Amino acid sequence: MPIMSTSILEDEIREFVLTSVIDEMNILLSRDGITDDSPVTVGGLEIDSLSLIELTLRLETRFGVEIPDTDIEPLATLTLGGLVTEVVRRGAKA
Repeated sequence: MPIMSTSILEDEIREFVLTSVIDEMNILLSRDGITDDSPVTVGGLEIDSLSLIELTLRLETRFGVEIPDTDIEPLATLTLGGLVTEVVRRGAKA
């Protein structure tokens, strides 16, 4: 099985997060203005604490990472790019 490059994996995680937040969780209306510098919470992805827990569970399931409950709150301080980097750091698999 070929090893996926980090940038392709990052793109896949980013797309998964945006699709989850917009199409499945109905938090954002569109991707307009959303960049890797957009905060995960207010003024960016607009994810509240319960939605962050749901997104975390989805990321764990989809990418085979473990994010303990104690690590969820700090994720709220990240940007979209920071969240993607953190999921990769935790050993995400395509």
